Amino acid sequence: MPKKAVGWVKLSGYLFLLGIIISIIAGIFKTSLVTYEATIHSLLVVFGVIIGLLGAAGIGTIDRTDLQIFLLAVVALIAAGGSGAILGDIPTIGPYLSSIVSYIAVLVLPAAVIMALEAIWRAGSTKF
Repeated sequence: MPKKAVGWVKLSGYLFLLGIIISIIAGIFKTSLVTYEATIHSLLVVFGVIIGLLGAAGIGTIDRTDLQIFLLAVVALIAAGGSGAILGDIPTIGPYLSSIVSYIAVLVLPAAVIMALEAIWRAGSTKF
């Protein structure tokens, strides 16, 4: 990997890690942070867009070799988040799990959309 791209890889990794930490904290303290929910969502979406753009450019933590695994994991996460009512029914930790999964979905969904569009573009473009 060229030295120039190492900084972008680190930025993408740090943003992803920070997004996961924010998602976990916001999921645990959801009732206390209800007034900040729009801000938290906006921050996670911005992180996801940056992660997705860096990944699509080939200089992020999610490179083309990991693209299929990443997209499959996002589909699994969205399916789990879609069953939030079931997660919420788990005694004691259910509501927390449901909130955490929802926040993580907000983080990875923009990245997945950008990476999927890049993959579609690459697959559909004419090879010269």
